[in-house]
Amino acid sequence: MGKSQENIRNIIMQAVETGRISAERTAKDAFKATERRLYGLPTLRIKLEDDLERLEEFKLYGPRERSKSITRFIKNGNRLSPDEIWEAVLVDMEATIAADRYEIETLERAIATVQGDAYYQALSGKYLDDVDDRDIAEALGCDTSTVWRHRKRLVQRVAVWLYGAEALR
Repeated sequence: MGKSQENIRNIIMQAVETGRISAERTAKDAFKATERRLYGLPTLRIKLEDDLERLEEFKLYGPRERSKSITRFIKNGNRLSPDEIWEAVLVDMEATIAADRYEIETLERAIATVQGDAYYQALSGKYLDDVDDRDIAEALGCDTSTVWRHRKRLVQRVAVWLYGAEALR
């Protein structure tokens, strides 16, 4: 094999290795992102309820005079009328609520794909109910390592539902 063929072969091998490492990182990133989203779901549900209450209060009583949501729209140097400010704040609040609702619904659909699993409590206990692995293991009648292993499997399934093939690479 000549020197140039050897160089080409080395370049190809490096490209293959780089692709393999990148694929591993992508799957790991999807798994970690899924965990972050699952951990955040209970708080996001509470936040949504709070935001809905604030929206109703805003619609009934209007904005508070020194609200951060108002000053954000005044800082740009443009003079907006009170009605324009009210409308901008209302649209902003509704957009935030819609985005949070969408995230909650997406996660709930993804979680529903694993709810029938015998070890579902390994996932729900850890991420949704803040239950210790020992307590989950006791409830399931197994060892904590079994809880961990099945939770990893279930999170992987949820990650595939959320991220598609990217979670497999």
